[in-house]
Amino acid sequence: MIYLNLVNELICALCWGITIRLILVRHLNSETKAARFNTFALVLMLINLVVVLPIFAFLLKNLPIQSVSWLSALVVATIDVLSTFNLILFCIFSCCTRLQKCPATVQDFLVLGAAVRHGQVPPVLTTRLDKAISCWKTHQSAKIIVSGGIVQKAKESEAEVMAAYLIAHGIPARKIIRENKALNTWQNLAFASQFIKPQETVVVVTSDFHVLRARAYARKLGLNWSFISSKTPWRYCPLTFIRDYLGIIRDHWWVFCGSTLLLLLVEFILKWQIARNNLNEFSDVD
Repeated sequence: MIYLNLVNELICALCWGITIRLILVRHLNSETKAARFNTFALVLMLINLVVVLPIFAFLLKNLPIQSVSWLSALVVATIDVLSTFNLILFCIFSCCTRLQKCPATVQDFLVLGAAVRHGQVPPVLTTRLDKAISCWKTHQSAKIIVSGGIVQKAKESEAEVMAAYLIAHGIPARKIIRENKALNTWQNLAFASQFIKPQETVVVVTSDFHVLRARAYARKLGLNWSFISSKTPWRYCPLTFIRDYLGIIRDHWWVFCGSTLLLLLVEFILKWQIARNNLNEFSDVD
């Protein structure tokens, strides 16, 4: 039983660790490689959900209470359960953001950038731009701000590549504003705000997995902007969703740590109470 616990904890660590390692590989040279990485991440998360977590439940039920193995299993299982449950909630919320409609009046659309490859718009960024084009057709007086600098040793900025895509799909060049210095989401919002008057109605267009984090940054910057999202292609969902979810945990680590400690405290109190009741029952029998 002890060895089963050690193996299960190792598998748990590998599932999350390898997934994080895949997320950190930013430069994928081909669509085939990107799809393979995402499939691998999905398999790891499924193993964690349908294998690791049930084994933890079995171990916590059968290991001697207050033994080192039981305590170890409890801590790791609590962190894993909380992480997995919150990830599922994050995915559900992100998908629900697609239901948000564009406001009746819009002066500016802001499309947040994403890494480009060889001057080409990747699929995730394509869905954002297509969403912006679709919305702009009903608000043709609005400007479209494309935001993104030069990243990953690219020859052109994300903004230039995005602008070229919009023009190729019928958006007049005079309606496009390029913000070509931002290197992350925070800078996307902060730098783009310099092109926007305070009273203008702004709609930020980004991917479904990205809305929650981008909206949180906008609030910290004091930007009262609306957000609409595009649907992420299925083959890119695992890593993109997990990456932004972990980004939120990084930005709010104290909330996650506090929730974990509180949950552990509640579990210890309940287990102690159950053990005390069992002891009392045993004493009464004697």
